[in-house]
Amino acid sequence: MTIDKLFSTIILVAFLVTIFLAMGSYAAYKWRESRRPRREEQAADEGPVYFERITLGADDDDAAR
Repeated sequence: MTIDKLFSTIILVAFLVTIFLAMGSYAAYKWRESRRPRREEQAADEGPVYFERITLGADDDDAAR
């Protein structure tokens, strides 16, 4: 096998592997996005899940002091 054929084979295999990895990562991205809750479901909740709003100078703050 000459060096030209070897390099051509390496480039072709690298190209095909890149295409398959890109398709696999896009499929994984779409699968992850389909599992995410929709905005309508989040709007039905009473508020954010992870964060709590803190207001300075509110009436509740005065009672705690």
